[in-house]
Amino acid sequence: MNLFLLRHAESAANKLGALASGTADRLSDCGVQQAQRLAAVLAGLEIQRILCSPYVRAVDTIVPFAALSHLEVEQHGCLAQGQWVLESNPVIETPEYLELNGCPVEQETKGQFLARVQESIVLIKAQRVNSLLIVSHGHMIRELLNEFIGTQTKVRFPHANAGLSHLVLGDIVVVKFINKQHCTDKTSYSDFG
Repeated sequence: MNLFLLRHAESAANKLGALASGTADRLSDCGVQQAQRLAAVLAGLEIQRILCSPYVRAVDTIVPFAALSHLEVEQHGCLAQGQWVLESNPVIETPEYLELNGCPVEQETKGQFLARVQESIVLIKAQRVNSLLIVSHGHMIRELLNEFIGTQTKVRFPHANAGLSHLVLGDIVVVKFINKQHCTDKTSYSDFG
């Protein structure tokens, strides 16, 4: 399976350099332009299914492509933003989701986030398509890359706003590219949200 991991376009909080942003953080003007340009780029990848974080900035990033491709945007709380975890053996805990929107609870522990990463991997592997697009956040994408590649120690893979990574999942995992930039005129390189 061709797995494409897309970090959301620049959000208002990213533009301001905020270290964190909430579930309702919207795209900046630059982020809206990035989302529109991404639609044409993604159209050439033969995407068959879109799985997306329920956070507004992720959904707003993919809406132009979804409209162009006539694909549904399937929102999954397990793909939402989390915190970067460097501990070697954190305690894995059952994640908690809000009933209203399926987003994880705000005060999520590192163990709950890592459990969501594992849920995301199960979700991805269960897809029976040749080309899958995941729209998420920097820390989730980093965790997924580390898990799929099977790194010995965690690598802080760069993932800029609107950065795209491509893995081919099979008996072995082939890395085609990580954090490829398609919106180069003004791309935010924030590591947050």
